[in-house]
Amino acid sequence: MKKEAKIAVCVFFIALAFGFSITGIMPVLGLVQLKYSSQSTSMVQLLQTLSYALLAVSSLMLGWLTARFSNKQLALFATLVIGICGVAPFCSESFALLFLSRLLIGFGFGVVGPINSAIITDFIPAERRAKYFGLNVIGMGIGAMAGNLLGGLLAKMGLRYFYLIYLLAIVSFFVVLVLLPDHRVEGTVEKSDQKLNSMVFIISGLAFLHTLFINTYMTNISMYIAQTITEDPGVSGAATAIMSVAQLLMGLSFYKAINTLKRGTLPFTLFVAAAGFASVLFIPGIAGAFISSFFCGLSLSCFNAMGAYLMSIIVKPQAVAKACGMFSIIGGVGGLISPIVISGLAKGITGSNAPVGQFWVALVGMLVVGVAITLVVKFHIGEVEEQH
Repeated sequence: MKKEAKIAVCVFFIALAFGFSITGIMPVLGLVQLKYSSQSTSMVQLLQTLSYALLAVSSLMLGWLTARFSNKQLALFATLVIGICGVAPFCSESFALLFLSRLLIGFGFGVVGPINSAIITDFIPAERRAKYFGLNVIGMGIGAMAGNLLGGLLAKMGLRYFYLIYLLAIVSFFVVLVLLPDHRVEGTVEKSDQKLNSMVFIISGLAFLHTLFINTYMTNISMYIAQTITEDPGVSGAATAIMSVAQLLMGLSFYKAINTLKRGTLPFTLFVAAAGFASVLFIPGIAGAFISSFFCGLSLSCFNAMGAYLMSIIVKPQAVAKACGMFSIIGGVGGLISPIVISGLAKGITGSNAPVGQFWVALVGMLVVGVAITLVVKFHIGEVEEQH
């Protein structure tokens, strides 16, 4: 295989492993709630977002890690952590093990996403990177799709079988081991080379708000379907798999999307998510859930791809992993606190923290943040997009 083809395959499989950060245990949250009925709803929802805690820790360490280890070594480590921690709950039905594995897996997610962006930056010229960030989204979408659809089918044999889907991360480990060149930075990496500018923090702040609200879909759709439509995990898996299909389509068209939308790319991600929450609220039955899945998938994939792409062009190549790590940290904090904040807002406003109330909070939040992003893009990010 030619070198660039090997890079493309590795980018895809690393992204596939990272796609499980979107899936988490979303397709089986309803079953988890039934199995561990002694646990509160908020505690069960926290299992979906708990990984953000160590994701933030590992992302904070990326500057130190990338100065000491090659991107290949870090990618191998991260995919192995994801595979082992993902499969661990298959071995025992202990809630404590499930909780611990969901926590520790975040360390792998915190490394693997930014490292994939750094790999693209290392090997691919700036003018062709958008296509590879699109490939990154495709891999994430297929990984999330496999977790949602195949994971939901495996769960029909029993909840514990769902976790076997994480064996795909072990496949990613071996692909990276065999195909990825061990690119090392010669000499000492200066602190100035890893300096982050204000744009990194502006975009990361937007990621915090986007993740805060988009995670409302992740933590509630399975419960919403189980409570109002059917307890069949296959249906929940199908609904969340549609989200992955949308991610796949966005990945295939990302290069065209940013050339068409330009300054409107980031606002698009918020308004299309708002359309997703409106769908599940106003369109009855499974149709509303399916349409919501599609729109939220478009939003999530486009926002993450655009964020990673912007990070690759606004800092020096040596700082890309660190910048993407900061993007993951700040966005991850939004995901970590999302169940608590959105649940509290829903209960305070509607008197209940049921999924429907949380969807209403997310709808309003996405619309407000969408207007804010439009203003930020107009005065800041639009200039960066046009320059590159």
